[in-house]
Amino acid sequence: MSEDGKKRLKDLAKQVREKVAQTGAPVLHQRGLELLEDLAKDLTGPDGMPGLQLYRDSPAKIRLQRALRNAEITVEWQREIGALGLTCQKHGEPKTFVRYVWDESLSRWRKLDGGGEIYEDVTAALVECLYPEAKS
Repeated sequence: MSEDGKKRLKDLAKQVREKVAQTGAPVLHQRGLELLEDLAKDLTGPDGMPGLQLYRDSPAKIRLQRALRNAEITVEWQREIGALGLTCQKHGEPKTFVRYVWDESLSRWRKLDGGGEIYEDVTAALVECLYPEAKS
């Protein structure tokens, strides 16, 4: 094997390591699943929201509901397009839907159309849909 061939192979390996975890799964996919896991822990842990019901529809989807509130919030990792989706539905009102992508330069999830981030929007959705008593 020529030196040039070895260099190309090493460059390819470096490029792939940046995008693929040691398990073989794409890094972006792992980040999406980790965010859902972190959200679930933050929402239901000891410092979480009282009375919140979290349903794990799949490893890539969580639904949030609260007793006596006719509303639902869904956060879903959409692997096929590499984005997170946040859906809010209040009874009798149209659904709202926002997508988030991983911004490597900021090292955080941001709205697909710019500004804002997932934790800010989940907090606002909780107040708007499930915890209106938290409005100021």
